Amino acid sequence: MELARRDFVKGAAASAAGMAALSVAPALAEEEKAAPAAKRWSWEEPPAPIDDSQIVETIEVEVAVLGAGTSGVAAACSCAENGLQVAVFEKTTQANGRGGGVGACNSRLNKQLGYEIEPVAAQYRWNRTCGNRNNEALVKMWFDSTGPAMDWLLDKADKRGATYNIYAGYSASRIAPEEPDFHTFGAGNFEIPDGVSGFMPTALMFADCLDMGVPFYFEHRAEQLIKEGDRVVGAIVSSADGYKKVLASKAVILATGDIHQDPEMMDAYCEPMMKGVLRDEYTPAGAATGDGQKMGMWVGAVMQDGPLPIALHPQACAWFHGPFLFLNKNGKRFFNEANWVQAKSLQMLKQPGCYAYSIFDSNYGEDTKDSLNYGGGMFWDSMSRNVGQEFDHSMIDWAVNMAVGGGNGFKADTLEELADMLEEAGQVNKENMLASVERYNELCEKGVDDDFAKEPEFLYPIKEGPFYALKAGPAILVVVGGLRVNTDLQCIDKDENPIPGLYAVGNASGDLYAVDYPINMPGNSHGRCLAWGWLVGQKIAALE
Repeated sequence: MELARRDFVKGAAASAAGMAALSVAPALAEEEKAAPAAKRWSWEEPPAPIDDSQIVETIEVEVAVLGAGTSGVAAACSCAENGLQVAVFEKTTQANGRGGGVGACNSRLNKQLGYEIEPVAAQYRWNRTCGNRNNEALVKMWFDSTGPAMDWLLDKADKRGATYNIYAGYSASRIAPEEPDFHTFGAGNFEIPDGVSGFMPTALMFADCLDMGVPFYFEHRAEQLIKEGDRVVGAIVSSADGYKKVLASKAVILATGDIHQDPEMMDAYCEPMMKGVLRDEYTPAGAATGDGQKMGMWVGAVMQDGPLPIALHPQACAWFHGPFLFLNKNGKRFFNEANWVQAKSLQMLKQPGCYAYSIFDSNYGEDTKDSLNYGGGMFWDSMSRNVGQEFDHSMIDWAVNMAVGGGNGFKADTLEELADMLEEAGQVNKENMLASVERYNELCEKGVDDDFAKEPEFLYPIKEGPFYALKAGPAILVVVGGLRVNTDLQCIDKDENPIPGLYAVGNASGDLYAVDYPINMPGNSHGRCLAWGWLVGQKIAALE
């Protein structure tokens, strides 16, 4: 079994001591071979197989989908449409969709609205954000498949009278504001069926599954995979009735989600700084425990290299902060605030208390509108408008007022009064705050940011009351790394050989990302869930 190492390389000096260490390395290697490696993590020891005497029921299908999130429901829907007999097993009480929408590249809606994306440039930015450590073949597959997969979903929405649109200016990166690819859905005339959360894309596919007679076994938790020879042939699931054996003659699909609600897996695969996030946005609480990753490793699948990338948003406190001045608890500025949401979240994780305050004045509405000529995105114009809709400051007033009224923001007639409020609340050092605002205003007047090189277009002074301070903090959405897969979405072993009968989709699958989450294409994790689910049914029908 191959696991990602926790002791990542931090660099070495070319020194005499280092050269001496090299000379004894062979001897050390021999000692290591002589002693068995100590187990570091609980899952390194596979559990004992569940005996047939404990089985209360056997369920036979062609394809077993383990997990009923967006990727699992998409996979089940695609399998059924491709003529496969499929059943879904989910440990919670319902199918679970989450989030605000789904990212895709060049759906028919993009083309209708005249907002086509240049995929080569977008793919380059994606790979660069991932430190070029991801699998570029999977990234190419994402850009090739998400448009058709979205068309598949839009057809379902049209059939059921659901509504949809694309957010305007919703690029998460000010470097590429021309990529508004985030599709959002509304109920319209579609009544969401029982058994699924209200996330519209998942609900649409779930409804189609029900129409095709796909059975969903809720409160059935996958415990182990069944392997005969080199092939995975099923799974053991637990329920209130006892253990059940699921025999899958063609495939088992791992769609069990990510790892971030398992503290031990976070220790093993993620950077320690990620423990500083202020809030967990994943629902349902406690479900993202890496079940599929563990089961996969027990039958020879491998995790992608760590540290695993994490989708972070600065939404743990206020929902708006724009490109304005950020101050940490000590009242100090610490980075260029006109940046993408992942950068803001990561920078705050390095600050005392892992939060910051966005400071701005009464001109925030017009300043935000002006800034959208040069950049924008999540928690900047706060996902406020659709393609073709002009921005109006009232679209963000709600977020400012909600923060101030809900304890995540302060409003005052003078900067002195605002600083007093923040210091009395134990949030920001008053003296340093006032000095930092004065320094920032000097830079705005100069038109050059000598401290952090923020572009002059985003230098908005803080001079006209009333004045605002809104709290920003990082929230974790999901860890977007998982088991290594090939372009057929088959899990692979340490030698990159596919494990027959075993597939992974959504956040149970890996190597599409590395190092960081590249939201120059917003909503792309949901896009992967949709596209990988849509593809896997086709892959299994062709391969098995």
